[in-house]
Amino acid sequence: MAERLKSISKRIHWSLVLKAAIFAVAWFALPFWLFALVALYLYFTPFPGSAKVALPFLVLLLISAFEGPSVGFALIFGILFYGILLIKDLLIIDRKSAYQILILVLSYLLFRIFFMNVGGDFGGLSLFYSFFVAGIFSLMLSSFIGNFSDAFRDTRPFQRTINWMSFILMWQLLIVGLFLPLDFVYQSAIVFLLSMVLIDLLPSYIFGQLSRVKTLVSSSAIFVLLTIIVASARWGL
Repeated sequence: MAERLKSISKRIHWSLVLKAAIFAVAWFALPFWLFALVALYLYFTPFPGSAKVALPFLVLLLISAFEGPSVGFALIFGILFYGILLIKDLLIIDRKSAYQILILVLSYLLFRIFFMNVGGDFGGLSLFYSFFVAGIFSLMLSSFIGNFSDAFRDTRPFQRTINWMSFILMWQLLIVGLFLPLDFVYQSAIVFLLSMVLIDLLPSYIFGQLSRVKTLVSSSAIFVLLTIIVASARWGL
């Protein structure tokens, strides 16, 4: 019986690998509208469990619409889609950590696209885009917390407070990033590192897992990485 279950599990894993490969090749080779249809079919078949990571999947589709075809990004998108399928089909043990890593990677790619396309533009369009990106980030963070905290999901006032707080903080970080006299790579990296405070520490607090040690370690790591990036950047002052 155990061998049979193991065999079934292997077949399911290989089917997900095949789906991820088709996803990557379709993004690289097909027009986006046709790729989107293929991606929707791959994700929603089978349908049960699709709601769990529907938002990260849609964010991945959004990001893929703004990237030009390249083998590197095809590989990245295929790996991300494979991770989404693993979480959706409950085939990964530590789903919480996997979901958090997924949000981290998607957030960085989202910031990268934002700063790559907006850059140092401070007009009304950049303000609109910053609202849009901050809103997506807030929804992803809320989706992550809600998937693993019944109390958060069932307490509407608290949920709205967290959503608005993360949205406003993220929007302010994006605006600050626009004013930095750096290229989009450094802008994205700096804002991403600052956003990790929200992605790492805020969920831990809500889950009741925040400790002094975790706060110290996470804050120290973020500070060190931020210092390295700021020190190595070419400031266009």
